[in-house]
Amino acid sequence: MKLKTEVLVIGGGATGVGILRDLALRGIPSVLVEKGDFASGASGRNHGLLHSGGRYAVSDPEAARECISENKILRKIAPHCIEETDGLFISLPDDSLPFRDRFLRACEEAGIPSTLCSRDETLAWEPGLHPDLLSAVKVPDGAIEPFKLILENAEDAESHGAKSFLHTEVTSMLIEGDKIAGIEAKDLATGDEFSIDAEFIINATGAWANQILKLAGLRIGVALSKGSLLITNQRFAHRVINRCRPPSDGDIVVPNETVSILGTTSIRLEEVERFEVTPHEVSLLVRETSKMIPAIQGARFLRAYAGIRPLFQPEEKGNDRAISRGFALIDHGKRDGIKNLVTITGGKLMTYRLMSEKASDLICEKLGRKVPCSTHLNPLPGASKPPGSKERLQQFLADRGEVLCDCELVQRKEVEEFLGKAKLKNLQDILHRTRLAKGTCQGGFCVYRLLGALQPFTKAGEDSNKILKGFLEERWRGTRPILWGAALKEEELIESIYKGIFNL
Repeated sequence: MKLKTEVLVIGGGATGVGILRDLALRGIPSVLVEKGDFASGASGRNHGLLHSGGRYAVSDPEAARECISENKILRKIAPHCIEETDGLFISLPDDSLPFRDRFLRACEEAGIPSTLCSRDETLAWEPGLHPDLLSAVKVPDGAIEPFKLILENAEDAESHGAKSFLHTEVTSMLIEGDKIAGIEAKDLATGDEFSIDAEFIINATGAWANQILKLAGLRIGVALSKGSLLITNQRFAHRVINRCRPPSDGDIVVPNETVSILGTTSIRLEEVERFEVTPHEVSLLVRETSKMIPAIQGARFLRAYAGIRPLFQPEEKGNDRAISRGFALIDHGKRDGIKNLVTITGGKLMTYRLMSEKASDLICEKLGRKVPCSTHLNPLPGASKPPGSKERLQQFLADRGEVLCDCELVQRKEVEEFLGKAKLKNLQDILHRTRLAKGTCQGGFCVYRLLGALQPFTKAGEDSNKILKGFLEERWRGTRPILWGAALKEEELIESIYKGIFNL
């Protein structure tokens, strides 16, 4: 098979699908290739923070201004993906009040609305905070659902004519003179190989940017920074809680539905594929976040996970937190002589739309087309639908259908809707599109039910035990670092079920 398009986008994270949507809305034919599922990299492994820009106001004012600008846009185009919680930057006795004052000035300069709050009013809002806190600064932080945001960008792009190939790896590039004539790709599910010819290629693979550039004999400066996070089985605060101090490990707690996400670390890696959360990181995150919310010390944890930040650095810097969280748009025609190749990397989930706009602007300039961006004006497909767990519960009570996941109230009907309209290739694809396996048992009591639902759709053509084992191995990566107390007891129960009933 041979395909032809004007623009080929490599990478199915937030930036890649954002570019696909932006180009589609401008009427520019485009195709996206992703070696996993949508959001299978850092875009699906973050703390789901709708940044106000406060975290960067002092250390990275340009990134802070980008965040508050995109914060306002996302509230308009994707309200159904957002929980408007607000955020608090709290000062504890060990923190510097001069830094707090500097933080307030920096927020004002970056255009971030900020209000200094007294100890008493802060504790009235959030009684679970440490009683010895001195003050807090309120900013317009929030929580955002990355998977829903990314999937709806992809859905909108495809409704405007774009195409996506998931679980498809770029294996080689054909270079002819000063251009890349096309790429060879392989469907990792079927083994089928095909080629795609494109006028322009955008490398939006984040931490994998150099793996793609290597196919063209190129390389850029990217620091790979691992950020580890923990999920608790309860929500400890209504608002996003930040420590008002220079960026450090364990200084943020983000509410998400009924849980809290604790973050984060920053550890330099050399390898983008093989990494894990260590017991040391878990202890550090629990110790530091419990200084803000003491109850975290005795919390039950559901999962530990990590994502790899691609931090663009033209020059080597020893401290990853000193590297800007801004993004880099690289025209390889100007930099390396490959005229139709562009790389965009760095940045954050929060700035994905802005990154997509700038990359698409560059492509339009190269194509000689004056078509303005409209992604800041056009809402995503689900923007008119009511968000949140309350509405989901009401729908669940109204339907009274067969339940696959008791923790997250996922019905068989919901899963079958995805199976009927989407070209899903493995179990994780389904888990990315529903809240199945995201609750307290982390899939221990619902995935075998899911396999039963898959059979009529012939998605489980391979051995069911093999599928179960693959899921459980991935689950084990997230539960192993937090195995103590109730989590350890539950894991032993899950082990006995799958060894005893399924003979795994």
